[in-house]
Amino acid sequence: MDRTVVRIVDGAFAGFEGAVVSVDGDVVSLRVSMFGRETPVEVRRDQVERPVGTVEPAEADRAAVARLRDRVVEQHDDLAYLERIAFFLERADLPESDAAAEWDAYVIYGAGVDARVEQLRSTALDRFDSQVAPLPAEEAVAQIEADPAFWLPANIVRERLRVRYPEPDDPGLEARMLAELAGEPRPPARDDRARDRRVRARSAADLRDYTAWKTSAQSPQQCTQARLDAVATVQRERRVVQERFARDWGVELPEAIFRFWAFLLACGPMQRQALDDIELKPFGIMDLFDAPTCSTRDGIDVRVHGRYYRDPPEFLTFMHGGSDGLHFGLWYDDGRTCDGVASYYNNDGGGVGLPAGTPLEAVRATLERYWRDCPDYFGEVDDEAKPYSPRLAERRHRFRLLRELLMTFETGDRPEEGEAYSEAGPAVRSVLQHGHPDRIETLDGGGALVPGETAIARKRQKPYDDYEFCTNLQNELTEDAVALEAHVAEARRRCAAGNPADALTLGRDLHWISGGDMTRERYANELLVVAYQAIGRPNLAGIAEAHHRHRGLPRVDVLPDHAERSRP
Repeated sequence: MDRTVVRIVDGAFAGFEGAVVSVDGDVVSLRVSMFGRETPVEVRRDQVERPVGTVEPAEADRAAVARLRDRVVEQHDDLAYLERIAFFLERADLPESDAAAEWDAYVIYGAGVDARVEQLRSTALDRFDSQVAPLPAEEAVAQIEADPAFWLPANIVRERLRVRYPEPDDPGLEARMLAELAGEPRPPARDDRARDRRVRARSAADLRDYTAWKTSAQSPQQCTQARLDAVATVQRERRVVQERFARDWGVELPEAIFRFWAFLLACGPMQRQALDDIELKPFGIMDLFDAPTCSTRDGIDVRVHGRYYRDPPEFLTFMHGGSDGLHFGLWYDDGRTCDGVASYYNNDGGGVGLPAGTPLEAVRATLERYWRDCPDYFGEVDDEAKPYSPRLAERRHRFRLLRELLMTFETGDRPEEGEAYSEAGPAVRSVLQHGHPDRIETLDGGGALVPGETAIARKRQKPYDDYEFCTNLQNELTEDAVALEAHVAEARRRCAAGNPADALTLGRDLHWISGGDMTRERYANELLVVAYQAIGRPNLAGIAEAHHRHRGLPRVDVLPDHAERSRP
């Protein structure tokens, strides 16, 4: 095919003519003759003028044919979908007597659909590549449109299904709104009912398969006995654990952490594997539940075990969450009683959020996120129209087993799964809108429970970070040494005068953004200690000082390894 010659009408090369080499979107590559030599030039489409009678560049022709081939592929993908959903379209209004058996029949039917469509696809693409691909774009389009049943089969099937299963005429937007206001929502379309029925059938088959799997994995008697033994162990050994934490940390352990401990002890091999799958592992203070008299390596203060560099003193780590330093902690605002659970990614952005819930609620929420996004988390593809892969089915069985055990300890009144569990969770609208009434905003996102007002303008703490406030204050504290000194001096002065709010909030801010800077670390420790002492939280002052002394440790685990802790 002859090259297209065009004239450049705009830009540095205006007035020259060039042969089109390629066209990529809005960029045209030309070869222009300059001073007796051909020079490659790139211009925009609007900078060239196509002379009358020239032909379309070969590259553009090939691109159009390639898009046509993609259309043929998409049609066969759609054909497989339509042929599969037809199984449930036919049954959309029938009673569901045995959903699992219906799924089994559908699986056999779907395998036949896939084999048939794959043969049609292969035949179509072979003919396309040999007969259509060499043609100019216009001829290729004409060839396809001349035999739509062969090249575009999904369109034919879609029309056949539309005729066979017609939907009622749309009454119009106004009529639909009036019906909804009257409590008469429009019934779902037939294809929606068919998809919902397929979901129910797949779920029923999954539950049936799980029941058979669970029987082979762990008998009900074993599960019940493991739970009873775990509860008995906790009741027998909890006193010495409570005494250790009251003595060294000055805190009261909440009942919820003992339920978490019993849950961990009750986990069998499959539940422990499920915890590994969702990247949860007991850590931090939980290491001392199994060895409450254990001492640290090299005489390091035990209160820093499991304490990450940015952990506020109120935060006591009890569980690790896998990637990016995710970890969970019990939160002690008053230094004595637990106010809930907080968590954050030590190696990533975001703050700890408002403390809420219990350790087992944190496990359940994580489990349901993995249940919802299981294929994505593990690099698998889940086609809702097909059976689960053996690997994915096995994971889901373990997750279900873990959920069942967890619900015997907590969240038993929450049967929802996956996304439905998150949507059904409690939410306090006023806190989302206006912030927590008792917590002053801090850069770590947890808020400070402290009386008084602050010199730095702060709002009430919300469950998420105030980006503008956090960014501006952090920049001021890290980039303006004069402003930093002024804020610290004012916090000292106000604390000495009986208002510790600035000392606590600014101390928490500087602790959070220390970033290895010794000055910020020193100011953070000073302000936190005086603030905690002023508001009667001496144990938090002690934790802050211990953390400050050991903030440069290369690792947060300061206990001997598990084998050493287990020695008599």
